[in-house]
Amino acid sequence: MPRKPGTSRAKHTAPMVPHTLPGAASEGPAAVTLTGDRKRLWDDVRSRFVLEPASESILRNAVESLERAEQLAQQCTRDGMTFRDRFGAVRVNPAAQLERDFRGLAARQLAQLAARMEGQG
Repeated sequence: MPRKPGTSRAKHTAPMVPHTLPGAASEGPAAVTLTGDRKRLWDDVRSRFVLEPASESILRNAVESLERAEQLAQQCTRDGMTFRDRFGAVRVNPAAQLERDFRGLAARQLAQLAARMEGQG
């Protein structure tokens, strides 16, 4: 069923800003700049271990997921965890759901990386 003009549900989306991941092979719109703990994690793992390309890709995906989760957490802090829809019902901010998903994804990726590295040692 088509929507009326101006009734988009995408009210809580953040603009996508291209960033750069240190050491990223391709500088594309999906690249991410790491900050804080995520940059320390990237630097620490890469300084302690020699990673094969597949393992480095898993690490890159994990820290990008954590960085995006942090960006979404900041958005939730700014906009709130909930909002009222047009009927007055309280709804969860979609950014909060995305943050949860990115943190879960990062946890699975880090577990996969740990398993790969255990198999190498």
